[in-house]
Amino acid sequence: MSLREKKKIETKNRIFEVSGKLFKEKGFENTTIDEITKEAGIAKGTFFNYFPTKESLVFYFAEQKADLICDLTENEAIDHLHTKERIKKFLVALAESYEKDKDLTKLLFFEYGRYIKNSRDVPDKDRNPHSRLTKVILDLLEEGIKKREVKVSIDTRIAAEALNAVYFHTLMVWLKSENELSFSRDISAKIDLLFEGIGD
Repeated sequence: MSLREKKKIETKNRIFEVSGKLFKEKGFENTTIDEITKEAGIAKGTFFNYFPTKESLVFYFAEQKADLICDLTENEAIDHLHTKERIKKFLVALAESYEKDKDLTKLLFFEYGRYIKNSRDVPDKDRNPHSRLTKVILDLLEEGIKKREVKVSIDTRIAAEALNAVYFHTLMVWLKSENELSFSRDISAKIDLLFEGIGD
């Protein structure tokens, strides 16, 4: 990566960090682009070079999570693990990334959902964290079948969608909770339960 490319990434991330701080202080709707550029110490044109609209900051948050999903699957440290442990470690690591800033996650997550609901500008499937997560889990389950670590008889698509549904439901419960519920510990326990089953 060239110095110029590195600088561009740093500037984009700086704009996003400043925006996040202001969103938490004032709310998404009440924060203006003028305030963001002033706080970041950049010209308005610079902001628009990276983010064509204020809403694109919300999409950038979603893209960061989609990229993180990709990065986590390429983590060689989990390659040798049993399929269940690979899926669990992957989902727990993703949960921990959300836990770093619950307030910002909550604000941007619900803003993203609101924007998607009211817009025809649906993000590309590959850039959507929900779709990306289902695909990754599906791939891990299919690898698990080849290794004889997952039942051959299961429908991997249904299993991947079920795991994804449990993950996003747990995320929603955590975002809405006012107590000290741990998203990462909760999802870890649920993955154990799903793989062990609840039948006698």
